[in-house]
Amino acid sequence: MSTIPDTPVFEVFVQADALSFASHVGSVRAANPELALQMAREAYLRRDSAYDVWVIPESAITHARTVGDTLPVDPETKRYRLPSGYDNAPHWKRFKARAQTIDEVAAEMRSPTRKERS
Repeated sequence: MSTIPDTPVFEVFVQADALSFASHVGSVRAANPELALQMAREAYLRRDSAYDVWVIPESAITHARTVGDTLPVDPETKRYRLPSGYDNAPHWKRFKARAQTIDEVAAEMRSPTRKERS
């Protein structure tokens, strides 16, 4: 007779409708995938309906923290993703200095081009 620690763990993912993403809702212990699916439906979909259900053996899931060198040592050093990570002030000032006003654009449109002058 097997004990509970010997029974494999299956992670349960549920997709609420055809356009939504699958969400992890919990885990079940079962002897095989078919029984795990049946138990997942009973445990997590008794009252709610779902478009699809997945049960995945826990041993088949790999996450980055257990695999060496997959993530940076300090994950908080991502200043380049924030607007404050760039010093755009000089570029913005240069752009504003060269920017034209509506009157300048209108005057340029009224003036003849080089081809028309010759």
